[in-house]
Amino acid sequence: MTDKSQKSVFLAVETSGRTGSVAIGTDQRAKSQIMFSGPMRHSVELFPSIQQLLTDNGFTAKDIAEIYITAGPGSFTGLRIAVSFAKMLALANNARIVALSTMDAIVPNADKLIQDKGIEPKRIATVLDAKRKHFYIANYKYTPHGWEKTLDDCMIMAEDFANKYADPKDPIWVMGEGLVYYKDKFDKNGIEIADHEFWPASAENAYLAGRKMAQAGNFTEPQDLNPFYIRRPEAIVNWGKR
Repeated sequence: MTDKSQKSVFLAVETSGRTGSVAIGTDQRAKSQIMFSGPMRHSVELFPSIQQLLTDNGFTAKDIAEIYITAGPGSFTGLRIAVSFAKMLALANNARIVALSTMDAIVPNADKLIQDKGIEPKRIATVLDAKRKHFYIANYKYTPHGWEKTLDDCMIMAEDFANKYADPKDPIWVMGEGLVYYKDKFDKNGIEIADHEFWPASAENAYLAGRKMAQAGNFTEPQDLNPFYIRRPEAIVNWGKR
């Protein structure tokens, strides 16, 4: 008889940003990742990409024991896709769900910044576009145990962020897709902007953060799973003004 535990697969889905991705593995780090072919291809490429990952690595959908998703903040449509898929997988497979902050799926880019560039930031901030001149931001500081969150996900204007957290003596490094169109708003003394390759969240990063949460027992029940918007979708806001 085959030991099922030896084939348990962990799946990570990142659809909160512009270009989605999926990753799978069986231990601490993802074994394989597929990036979608272009921006906002989440609904079209999610299922084929997962199937390709499973096939290429000799697994089937029934082997998926846990799913890690970025539940927000981010693209409202992308978040709903991930949440709906996670609930479906939980129903079909009895798979356990880890819902993590999109910000935590950006943070591993700071470790890549250290490895690839030899830069050693002590503080970082993750930045996503919240529209209407606001940004979703979270802050982290480096400790002997890794990156510790010092400012929970919040919505703030770039000017207010700079006034509170920019420090020429201890610069804070920023990364995230909120910089795609608004990099200049964060180009301030005391703020360092990481190269664009370190901006996006990824399924590989979500896998890494998700495994840690799973091992700590931080699972979300399907009936309790909802996108983490921080604020209401714009369509709902506009409806309320009618």
